[in-house]
Amino acid sequence: MGTFKTTPAPTAAEVAAAQAERERSAFKAGRSEKVERIQVTTSAGHTFDGDEVSQNRMARAVAGLDDGEAMPWVLADNTVIQASRAELREAMRLAGEAQAAVWVESGAR
Repeated sequence: MGTFKTTPAPTAAEVAAAQAERERSAFKAGRSEKVERIQVTTSAGHTFDGDEVSQNRMARAVAGLDDGEAMPWVLADNTVIQASRAELREAMRLAGEAQAAVWVESGAR
């Protein structure tokens, strides 16, 4: 006949730690969803996606363009515009501020 090993029940501290980890994971997922939905509107009236991937794309464009230059850009509604370096910089700044607001509103956990 085979043998078996019993596993002791988790302690109250282990249960509490597991619950805290589940809550933190849910909190982080919710915060990520909010960041994914960020959209910002520049002073020119153009609405840009402001999620982290879009912010990175804007940063690369701003770094690569000279003042006065523009490049094709797809807006949040899929309209294509010629976005200037200045407008991309503005959109990037607004998106960064919106993301910071999500983090501050959520509190550091």
